[in-house]
Amino acid sequence: MGRPREHDADTATALLDAAEELLAVGGPGAVTVRAVAEARGTTTRAVYSLFGGKSGLLEQLAGRGYDVLTGLVTALPASDDPAADLVAAGVDGFRVFAAERPHLFRLTFERVTGDIVRDPDVLGRARASYLALLRWVRAAQRAGVVDDRPEAAVAYEFHSLCVGLSVSTVTRRPPPDGPGFWPDLRTWSEEDVWRSALTALVRGMAPR
Repeated sequence: MGRPREHDADTATALLDAAEELLAVGGPGAVTVRAVAEARGTTTRAVYSLFGGKSGLLEQLAGRGYDVLTGLVTALPASDDPAADLVAAGVDGFRVFAAERPHLFRLTFERVTGDIVRDPDVLGRARASYLALLRWVRAAQRAGVVDDRPEAAVAYEFHSLCVGLSVSTVTRRPPPDGPGFWPDLRTWSEEDVWRSALTALVRGMAPR
């Protein structure tokens, strides 16, 4: 009978939860091997065994961010309005991710490094988030509400506006989540701003 593994998937999840909590409070600099281990009452050996060190922790947190976005975009129901469905992928996918887990959004989309995109596991999860968006792009193109340019180009444009809006969503928040920019917009509906901007983009993608 083989020797049971000392550190399993449950341990990995618990350590990642601790790393995300530290990230939310102190940013990437707060995510150290020792701090993560102490937060879960284990040893640094467990962190090194499962993640290889701090860089591995941050890579897996980025992977978690992609998973969150994939889940939000995939869970959206299809309607009889493919243009509105594509807009919803941004409003109810990207916006919700940035608003509810700004620390994870910033790590996933603002601190992308070569190490992260070279990690096969994380790259696969990033690809899954892209494919989740592509589902709605393809539906809009099939319906004729978006032109027939390469789907990757359409997805790139849509993704870029969503990331830009997400950055503004995060910077609008007060510390520690953000610096509290855009004070004049605090009485506005952020959801309405997103919907207006993305609707304008999608309308501009209509066949000429």
